[in-house]
Amino acid sequence: MNLFKRVRFEYGITAMYLVIGGLWILFSDLLLELTISDDKKIHNFQTYKGWFYVVITGIIFFFFIKRHLEKLRETEKRAKESDRLKSAFLENISHEIRTPMNGILGFSELLKTQNLTGEQKSEYIDIIGKSSERMLLLINDLVAISRLETGEIKVFYSRIDLNNLLDTLLSGFEHQAKEKGIELCITQRPKNDYCEIYADKEMLTAILSHLLNNAIKFTSKGGVTIGAVIDGSYAHFFVKDSGIGIPKERLTHIFDRFVQADNVVTMAYEGLGIGLSIAKAYVEIMFGKIWVTSSEGEGSKFEFEIPVKKPVKYN
Repeated sequence: MNLFKRVRFEYGITAMYLVIGGLWILFSDLLLELTISDDKKIHNFQTYKGWFYVVITGIIFFFFIKRHLEKLRETEKRAKESDRLKSAFLENISHEIRTPMNGILGFSELLKTQNLTGEQKSEYIDIIGKSSERMLLLINDLVAISRLETGEIKVFYSRIDLNNLLDTLLSGFEHQAKEKGIELCITQRPKNDYCEIYADKEMLTAILSHLLNNAIKFTSKGGVTIGAVIDGSYAHFFVKDSGIGIPKERLTHIFDRFVQADNVVTMAYEGLGIGLSIAKAYVEIMFGKIWVTSSEGEGSKFEFEIPVKKPVKYN
């Protein structure tokens, strides 16, 4: 059966028909000659074995073709679903890029206006800066998806102090959390003597950044917590929020690409909906695993672990 998987369907089924037919003719004739000596009976059996061959091969080919068509229909269904999600994603891209661009262009024009107060100029410049940052994040995500699609991602190991990494992420997302009126804090840290690992710092930072951004985006009250611990040869990380949660029927697809673009609930929030898929891809590139537990209306907890090497300590 593995042979037919490597051969085009039309060639495979023709070859199967010829092989089965040839073997049937050869061995059935030989069997008749060995067991029956009456020519009339042999003639009658020749007719019966012909009909037997037609019926049996008809049944075999029916199920063979049926199975092949089912696979084709399933492939076509997945392709149509993928095209539909990509179309929704492209529509979402046009909206997401247009929004910060309008902010940059619009407030750049306003800055040309005379008699602006210093406070107004500062406000407009701040909006332009935020719009530029948002545009840069969108471009970075698109570049990441492109690199993942072409397999151009490579892992570069370096020495990482996890406590420093957590502190850097906390300071980087504090302003975003404050703007939403929610708390952001670290609830679990590695012990100082065991806080250094070897891993890809860029990927690890990107994974946690996507998870934090996602958690803050979907949390309007309560807070977001982050933590890390080194357990043997694995580093375990988590990001927990008290946000809107994820419906059970969407949990199995939450890491799929373009999911947000097809979700009426999450489309109300800015973003391309590819951050979680990028995070999952990076985790798997580093031979780790990622998972989520969630209760709708109560929040979500994203966790992942990656195999790591501990730096050698010298006295």
